[in-house]
Amino acid sequence: MTSVETPAKGTGSSLARRPGVRAGVAAAVAAAVAAQFWLFGGSDEATPAAAVSGYFQAAMDKDCPRAFDLLTDPVRGAYGTVQGLCERAKADTMVSFQVGATVTTPEGAKVTVTLVRPNLTLVDAVTMVQVDGNWKIASFEVLSSDRGHGRP
Repeated sequence: MTSVETPAKGTGSSLARRPGVRAGVAAAVAAAVAAQFWLFGGSDEATPAAAVSGYFQAAMDKDCPRAFDLLTDPVRGAYGTVQGLCERAKADTMVSFQVGATVTTPEGAKVTVTLVRPNLTLVDAVTMVQVDGNWKIASFEVLSSDRGHGRP
């Protein structure tokens, strides 16, 4: 015959009282939430800075449809089509980028981004607007250009 050990009255479940089990459950829940955002793309347009980062990462990855989706119609018109954007991205030699400060405006937001290309570092102000609850790029403005100082 096998015996089953039961906790003493008032002690509750032994698993619920172990701090390691609670921490493990909390970590599993956090991982599940992070996986959901990663799988379903929930973070790309969540903030202006996230949308700008998503755009430039997509451009570096040559993921033209994803980059094109983060643009509004006025900027899209400069490229014409996803293919037009892709041709421009293939010609671009961007080495890295760094998203800086975000300032909210009555129209949306402005995000500063530093773009590093061989022999050129640009600082751009990216104007952002919300479209159907997602942040999209409405325009780019070069704030400064430091020719000759980009690092590959």
